[in-house]
Amino acid sequence: MLMVITTAFSGLVPENYDKYLGPVLFEPYAVDLTDRLKSDTLHQVLEIACGTGRVTNHLVKVLAKDGLLIATDLNTGMLEIAKEKITDNKIRWQVANAEELPFDDAAFDHVICQFGVMFFPDKLKAFREVYRVLQPGGTFLFNTWDDLKHNPTSLLVQEVMAEVFKETVPEFMERVPHSFYNQDEIKQWLQEAGFDTINLEIVSKTSSCVNLEYLINGFLNGTPLSVFLKQQPDDLQAAVWQQLKERIMSRSENGHMEVQMQAIVCQALRRK
Repeated sequence: MLMVITTAFSGLVPENYDKYLGPVLFEPYAVDLTDRLKSDTLHQVLEIACGTGRVTNHLVKVLAKDGLLIATDLNTGMLEIAKEKITDNKIRWQVANAEELPFDDAAFDHVICQFGVMFFPDKLKAFREVYRVLQPGGTFLFNTWDDLKHNPTSLLVQEVMAEVFKETVPEFMERVPHSFYNQDEIKQWLQEAGFDTINLEIVSKTSSCVNLEYLINGFLNGTPLSVFLKQQPDDLQAAVWQQLKERIMSRSENGHMEVQMQAIVCQALRRK
């Protein structure tokens, strides 16, 4: 029987997430999202599930001179990391639930979300909230991880966990970050929320990783998997680390590894 674990990013998880996974997994897609907005005029922007501020750091640089970026997350630990890294008077930080956004109707010209929609329990409700707070003609831009089979390093982590823990393997990877990739489903829920112009694009990236232990640390101590692992016997924790290290080393050359990733980028417009 698979074990469900918490999706909360608490304790040292936000710090480890940002330090170990941020540069390899999230930075390339943060740049990708922001590059898509360079021809837009961004005055009133909302970022939901901003995490540790990977996208925020780039978004604030493309804001209009008189622009405002409200960066929100449900997790205070993630926000604290972001606020420590990024100081700009164009940013307002705020704790907010994507399914109950505390903002007026038609308040924003853009709503941005990097790898957050997978965590929303009620995605349709969240999409309806985004539609509500967008101005007519406004843009909702987000990305979501593709299937595990297109993200071999994440798949490797899941395979090692399954081999070590067998029936009690935590189902975090396939049930949360790599759970929302069906393009027909994404389009359907966006349409039900009110969006009528929807574009989806598969985007592949490759990151260079020169510190393989950082990468392992990121997956095991920078995600909610750490909560599960800390509850397990020391020998099983050590087995996961050792097996993962051996597998990753076998895919590396001279301590260097190319991390292949694939995500789906979605741009949806609120009808005018």
